[in-house]
Amino acid sequence: MKILSFILLLALAGCVPKPFLFKPENDLVPSRWETRARQGQEANSTFWIESFGNDALKQATLAAWRNNPDLLATAEMVLVSGEEAVIAGASLFPTARADVSGTRSKRNLIGFNFPGGETSFTTKSFSSGINLSWELDFWGRIRDLRHSARKRFEGSQADYQAARLSLAGQVAKAWFALAESSAQLGILRKTTETYSKNQAYVSDRFDRGLQPSRLEKDLATSILANARANLAKGKRSHEANLRALSLLLGEYPSIDRDRNKSRSLPLLSLPPRPPTPVETLARRPDLRAARMNMEASGLDLKASGKSLLPSFSILGGPGSRAGEFNELLDERFRTWEVAGSVSQPIFQGGRLLAVTRRAKAIQKGAVENYKSAILKAFAEVENALSSENLLAQEEQSLELAVQASTSAAQISWERYQRGVENIFNALENQRRSFEAESRLLSVKKERIHNRINLYLALGLDALPEKQ
Repeated sequence: MKILSFILLLALAGCVPKPFLFKPENDLVPSRWETRARQGQEANSTFWIESFGNDALKQATLAAWRNNPDLLATAEMVLVSGEEAVIAGASLFPTARADVSGTRSKRNLIGFNFPGGETSFTTKSFSSGINLSWELDFWGRIRDLRHSARKRFEGSQADYQAARLSLAGQVAKAWFALAESSAQLGILRKTTETYSKNQAYVSDRFDRGLQPSRLEKDLATSILANARANLAKGKRSHEANLRALSLLLGEYPSIDRDRNKSRSLPLLSLPPRPPTPVETLARRPDLRAARMNMEASGLDLKASGKSLLPSFSILGGPGSRAGEFNELLDERFRTWEVAGSVSQPIFQGGRLLAVTRRAKAIQKGAVENYKSAILKAFAEVENALSSENLLAQEEQSLELAVQASTSAAQISWERYQRGVENIFNALENQRRSFEAESRLLSVKKERIHNRINLYLALGLDALPEKQ
């Protein structure tokens, strides 16, 4: 009979579901990146915020890490996850509590007529003791739950690191977007000033009855009005950028204080040699969080299967029981009790099996989410590397376009003033010149933003962990 019981227990233990093990380096991770971008010879040897050479940007990033409410809320959730791990691990140890109780009861003697006797009596009873209980983790179910909670705690830490890195990227992008919008305002002011001089020149000649027609005067006036409208739009965009940066820094969204004192976009050198896909898999905190969640769900699956197995518990502890409260400490009234129990679920309406099926589905979903996160991360790297090449080419072409269009606009206006070219060509050449300058600024900002995206996609550190 004992042998049969032992065989039955082994058979039950063998029915515990096993989680699916997924190793991305065997299936999804290539040996190198597909896109070949121009890059430096050495890997990134500094923190990427510092690579822009702007100490004010560094201080703004540190301020965001200290004050951004979303990041602070994420930090609190890390503490919550840590306490949940402590709670899950506490079940491995015995629980103990001290109890003291007292009762006083009265009973009536009905049907007993004792001459001169009482028809009721009162009794008192007091007890105290230390009650111990301990569920023996015979199958490792509680250990699985504790390890799962630890994995989720590690995942929450990785989530915090990912949020911190993402916030640094947002601050840097907002910083350079502010610098770009400030430079765009300079172009818009120059455009408005130029068109204002053009309109004054044409109107003066028209009023004196010289060459310009009414059409030319109205055209110059219309272009000036549009330039003023674009200037107002540019100011609106710049103020929105100011408020966006203030929000990231955890401050009131005000435009009174412009933090970006540089007013210029940095010149980018070649990007450093990127880490390999395998190195990126280990570096990115969001991928670590997804992996921890996958491993935790696997442990939850094992624990859910073990809930179908018998559980073993020990109860008891020392105590005292007496008729008077002051006698509880008397050694003559000391007591103790030890009890053991075995509990085997038999019928719960299919709840335990449903819990196991749910845990299995959650574990499979966590595996697929991890795969998806890896593929999206690699796509981000490939897109950033590809855009690095194309944006550099676009910037180089636009620099040439700005030089040529500026010269063409100047020559065209001089020809108009001499009467050998119509105003339509002159104004169109000026528009193309200003548009080329504006596009060049936008591409420079996009290239900086893409470089930030590359740093984020590779999981490179923005600044030292401790400042």
